[in-house]
Amino acid sequence: MFILTQEEGEIESGTYATKDTDGTTVVQFFVDKDDAMCYNEQLRAVDYILTITEVPDEAVEKLSEALGYAYTVVEPGELIFPRMEILEHFITNL
Repeated sequence: MFILTQEEGEIESGTYATKDTDGTTVVQFFVDKDDAMCYNEQLRAVDYILTITEVPDEAVEKLSEALGYAYTVVEPGELIFPRMEILEHFITNL
């Protein structure tokens, strides 16, 4: 699995997460590195500079529990887009 972090290979540097509609913090885990790269490029377009870090599949649940966050798994080929709040923040700060 792959996640987006502040520094490559360093989960402790900060893991990218969003909030769902009820305010729960959610980390996206990508099965396919290409999908993580695609999402990362979308974020890079709005000045979020992150890297892709590989995480062993068996560590996903443990890592999420340790961080205190919920998680979702993005299956291969599944399209996701940055939340509207991220895009709105970028637009208002142009």
